[in-house]
This record gives sequence, C-alpha cells and structure tokens, in this order.
Amino acid sequence: MTDAARSLDVYADLTLDVGDSTVTIRGYGDLIVVRTPSLAAARALSAAARALSAAGAPPILGHLRDADVTLDLRVRGHSVARAGPGHDPGPLSRALGVAPARISPGGVVLSLLD
Repeated sequence: MTDAARSLDVYADLTLDVGDSTVTIRGYGDLIVVRTPSLAAARALSAAARALSAAGAPPILGHLRDADVTLDLRVRGHSVARAGPGHDPGPLSRALGVAPARISPGGVVLSLLD
C-alpha cells in the first residue's frame, strides 16, 4: 500500500464531557488537536482511551503514524504531548506509560503555571 493510500485527513469538531471537564477535539486534516482544561482531565481522557483499548477497541495512537496524522494534546493552551509521524516517544513517555506519545516537559510545566 502506498503512503497516499494510507494517508488520512481528519476534519472534525467534537466536544466531550470527561468527568467534570469539557474536552474539545478538532481535526485540521493531518493534525488533530485535543484541548483539555487540566492535566487531570488529560489523564482521565487517557484512562478512558486505555479502557476502550482493553475492551477490544483498536489503540488509536498506535495507528496515527500509518495514517500520517499527528495528535497534539494541549492543556490550557500548551502542547504537552504529541503522537504520530516524526514524534517518537522518549524515556519520559515510556516511564509514564503514554508511548507512543512524546511528552513535552516544558509544555507540562507551562500548563501547571497558567
């Protein structure tokens, strides 16, 4: 299969309630931006995704690279994690169990300070 056959464009505008928080997901073609109001909401969203995967749903993050789509997780406007082509997980991501996403320590710190 060629790269063009595997590429995916995502155009979406979703709002999710995760616990007491509202999460927005917007697709811009080859970029999906997930915005959460706090790190706690981001962790809750991650836990929900893991639960879906454990229930038999395909792990979404693992397929982003094949689809040529990047997911950017933002907390209070700061990019705290990215997954997809060109974003390999580092030691911190593996230690936190969020691979294949790559954690941005600077983004995490900035999201805590805002």
